[in-house]
Amino acid sequence: MIKSIFFAHFHPDKGPQVLHQVPDGSITPSSSPSDPPPLLDFESISEYIIPKQQLCERLVTLSTPSGYRLLGYPVCLFDRRYERNEYIFNFAIVLSRTSEFSVYKSVVRKLAKLFKALEEQSGFLSNEVTRAGVYALIEQVLEDLNNYSECMIPIDESNTINIKLFPTYAPPPPVRAWHVPVSTVELGAHMDVNWDLTMQRIVPHIDGINSVRRISELADADPKLTKKAIAHLLYYGCLIMVDVFQFSAVYAVTAELGSLIADAPMQAECTAYIAASAESFRPPFARVFALYSSLAQGLTLKRWVMENATSLRGIDIRRFIAFGVVKGFVYRSHKWPVAVGKAAVESVPPMLRPYVKGGCCCDEICTELQMSEREVLEALRGKDVMIVHR
Repeated sequence: MIKSIFFAHFHPDKGPQVLHQVPDGSITPSSSPSDPPPLLDFESISEYIIPKQQLCERLVTLSTPSGYRLLGYPVCLFDRRYERNEYIFNFAIVLSRTSEFSVYKSVVRKLAKLFKALEEQSGFLSNEVTRAGVYALIEQVLEDLNNYSECMIPIDESNTINIKLFPTYAPPPPVRAWHVPVSTVELGAHMDVNWDLTMQRIVPHIDGINSVRRISELADADPKLTKKAIAHLLYYGCLIMVDVFQFSAVYAVTAELGSLIADAPMQAECTAYIAASAESFRPPFARVFALYSSLAQGLTLKRWVMENATSLRGIDIRRFIAFGVVKGFVYRSHKWPVAVGKAAVESVPPMLRPYVKGGCCCDEICTELQMSEREVLEALRGKDVMIVHR
C-alpha cells in the first residue's frame, strides 16, 4: 500500500524542493498544526531524490531509519529555456519498508516517462500554471492504486495516466520430465485461440496421470517448450506437481495428518474426491482416516492395497493417494540408487552409470531411459549398489 506520492524538482536558487505531496505534510512539514508529522526527513535524502545526472533515468530505491522505502525515477532534461540549461524532477512513492515493492517499480517509471514527454511537448511541469494540476493527478493515482490496483486518469485530450499493478509470485520450482502436473483449475474453460500454440496442445493431456515427458509425446510438442509452458501454469498457481503414481511405490503420512481431524470441510472434500464414481456412496471419514493412518515406510502400495482390500471398496486408490499428497499429509518415499566408489560405478551397466551417484531417483532414471522400475532394479541386482529410501 502506498503511503505517499510526491513531486519534487530542482529549484535554481533553493535547490531540491517538494512542490506537491499526498497526503499533505507526509514529506515536508505542513502549515496546518493538525496534520501529522512527516513520514521522513526530506533534507537528509534530498540528494537521492534530486540526484546528480549520473543517477537520472535510473530507478532509485532507498530505505529510511523511520521504517519506510522510497522509489523514484529522477529525470533530467537539457534545454536552453531552463535556468542552468537543465530541469531535474522526480515523482517518488513511499511504502512501508516491509511491503513488497517490485510491483511499484513500473509505477514510478511510467509516471517519469509520461511527465517527461509532457514537459518536452509543452513545458507542463516547468510552467507554474499547468504544474498546479499535478497535485490532483497524484492524489487520484494514490487513491486508485490503493483501492483498485489500477488507474486511468486523463491529463488532456491526448495524454492519460494508465497504470495497473500486477501481483508477483515466487519463481516456480523446476519442472522435471518425470513430474506429473495436476490442474487446480479447469484449464479448458479458460483456454481460447489467443493462447500459446504449445499450451493449446498440451492442456488436453494434463490429467493428473501423464508425466511431463508423456504429455510432450502425446502433444507432439518440443520437450523444452512443454516444460516452459507447464512452468508458466505453475507460476500462476494453475498446477501442482506430484510424483508418478505406481503400485510399487511406498507412501507414508506426515504429522500434518492430524489437521485433517479438525478440518470438517477438508473431510467432506476428501470423501467426495476419493469416491470411485460420482454415484458411489461416500466412504465414512473414520474409515478413510484409518486407511491413511495405515500407510507406512517399508510398505509398498501394492501390499497395502492387498491388506486393506475390503476397506478400499468404493474408493479410487489413485485419487486417495493424490489427495493426501496435494494436501501435504502424505509423502512418497523415493528409491535412490547409490554406488559408492569408482569400482562400484564401473560394475554398473554403462547406460546406468550416470544415474547411480546418489543424485537421481528411480523415477528420473525410468523416465530418461524409458525403462520400468523393475527393469532398473533388475539391472542393478548383484552390483555394489545401495538403494536408499527417502
